[in-house]
Amino acid sequence: MGRVAIRDVSKRFADVTAVEHLTLEVPDEEFLVLLGPSGCGKSTALRMVACFEEPTEGTIEIGGR
Repeated sequence: MGRVAIRDVSKRFADVTAVEHLTLEVPDEEFLVLLGPSGCGKSTALRMVACFEEPTEGTIEIGGR
């Protein structure tokens, strides 16, 4: 699939910030688990990587694109 690079990504819904300044890189063939309490932005971050949501700020690169 390729490397996933998330750079300074934020997602806001009206006056609610779901994800704020997330930066991480997952090399090709690596496995990543997101853990955290309910409402901390895990699902929103994954929805942005899957292109179901557009980031308010920042960039997401998958396999160099």
